[in-house]
Amino acid sequence: MNLLEAKVIQTKLEKEIFIDQSSNIEIKILQFLEKDLPYYEFMIGLGFLRIRENEYFGTETKYFGIRFTNHMESLIAFEPDKHSIFATKNEQEKSAVTELIMYVLTKSSFFKEVVSTMFNNLQHENVVCEKEENEIDAKQVQLEKLLNVQIENVKFHIDMKD
Repeated sequence: MNLLEAKVIQTKLEKEIFIDQSSNIEIKILQFLEKDLPYYEFMIGLGFLRIRENEYFGTETKYFGIRFTNHMESLIAFEPDKHSIFATKNEQEKSAVTELIMYVLTKSSFFKEVVSTMFNNLQHENVVCEKEENEIDAKQVQLEKLLNVQIENVKFHIDMKD
């Protein structure tokens, strides 16, 4: 029997509950070209149950972004422009969010399962040219790095003030 891990973030208005299971984790890979060198960002979405005044208030997916530094020594977590996991949170609440992100990136077996599935799906994509093959290889390298994130390598570029 597998035990589910859940993390609760208490905000001024509600409790946001993340249940660690693969259906509550989504990953999108975005590729950018900078001076002819591609780099990748990931948008990670976490599904939350929302409880307000002790009543179920629906679900919501909230996002944070990550990217590896140039030499891949560290991973930078950042706040996206839309549907941010950090939005409308005070300093204490943002601190709880950073703890949740650290947990997901470094300890969640379900996060690793989602990353592994993405990696395997890339292996089965039909490629028709060398450029596509190189793009898939580059994405797989990035996904492999996500499987091996260490706590000491994660940096946050977040404004922690209210």
